[in-house]
Amino acid sequence: MKNFLNYLEQSQKTYEFRIKIANTDPAEKFTALESALNAYGLESLSKPKRLPLKESDVDFPNHGTVELHLMDAVLTYPCNEYQIRTIIAERAGIAQANIVVVPKNHPEEQRRWNENDTSDIKEYKKGEAVLDKPYEDNPEAKKAGDAYASFNSILKELTEIKLAEAEGGKTPEAKTTNDLPVGEKSPVGSNQNKIPKAKK
Repeated sequence: MKNFLNYLEQSQKTYEFRIKIANTDPAEKFTALESALNAYGLESLSKPKRLPLKESDVDFPNHGTVELHLMDAVLTYPCNEYQIRTIIAERAGIAQANIVVVPKNHPEEQRRWNENDTSDIKEYKKGEAVLDKPYEDNPEAKKAGDAYASFNSILKELTEIKLAEAEGGKTPEAKTTNDLPVGEKSPVGSNQNKIPKAKK
């Protein structure tokens, strides 16, 4: 049977984030970054990886040419991207506009970055659109189209009445408001409304 400490160690959850810093070398402020992330139980922080200069980056669209550095952090305290970004900006002295924090297993992040080489961005490949393909032939649709192709077949179907389903085997006669009995009184002004007497 496991004791409480073993159970506690195995149930400890970690939170992995990728920290991206633009136009600032985090190697110069690495100790400040570590002390900032210690607030959320820093387990490990990778050394900064510098990427080649880019004319523009998806995460920093307003920066123009970007010098990008990547770091992977593993934290033991539950937190979100905004909290990590804020504490790095406050304690390491880096502008928030130059910091982007993304969960490590975020689907968009996995799609854009190759796991083997972090400097290689996967290019988007245009797939085959379903709307560009012609519809496949459906034999039932073709049969229905042929059945309704002629105008006479539609009229014939509309005029046919199943006598077995009608009451007594005959079609019930349709009645209009003209067939209703007509009274001698006019619906307007024939009856006088009763006026209540005022109490004194």
